[in-house]
Amino acid sequence: MIVRAAAANLIQADNVLEEVKTHMSSQGIDQWDQEYPNKDTLAADIERKEGFVYVDQGQILAYMALNERHDEEYNDLSWETPVPFLVIHRLYVKPSAQGKGISSQMIRYAEQYALENQYKSIRFDAFSLNNQANTVYLKKGYKFVGTVSFRKGIFNCYEKEIYTV
Repeated sequence: MIVRAAAANLIQADNVLEEVKTHMSSQGIDQWDQEYPNKDTLAADIERKEGFVYVDQGQILAYMALNERHDEEYNDLSWETPVPFLVIHRLYVKPSAQGKGISSQMIRYAEQYALENQYKSIRFDAFSLNNQANTVYLKKGYKFVGTVSFRKGIFNCYEKEIYTV
């Protein structure tokens, strides 16, 4: 079940984030560190009511933030769809729960959220060296728009138009 994150979820969401960072590092993916994202980042998401968690039997297995904020580097890309758009941030799944379709459920939730809130598209970036994440996004119908450079390297940017009936 995916629900809006509450303050009571912060510690568990942060613990899962730390597991994810360790797992990514062991896979040679130097995407996240102690500077970003961290517990303060998650706390801010939750306080703004922008954090969402996937909960199974009382355990948080995944997390993401949804909002309209984006880095200014996004402005240099040729996005295909008009505003308003929703941005996915910090999507992660507990390592022991990966490969079970949870990230796909989180993405579908974001798409439904975008549709219900009348966004025209979803945009986000993914670390270029995180092949697993980039493959998932392309399979889900997201279009590669270009790259941006952040502190940790090159990030691929994706977009998917959200259709209203």
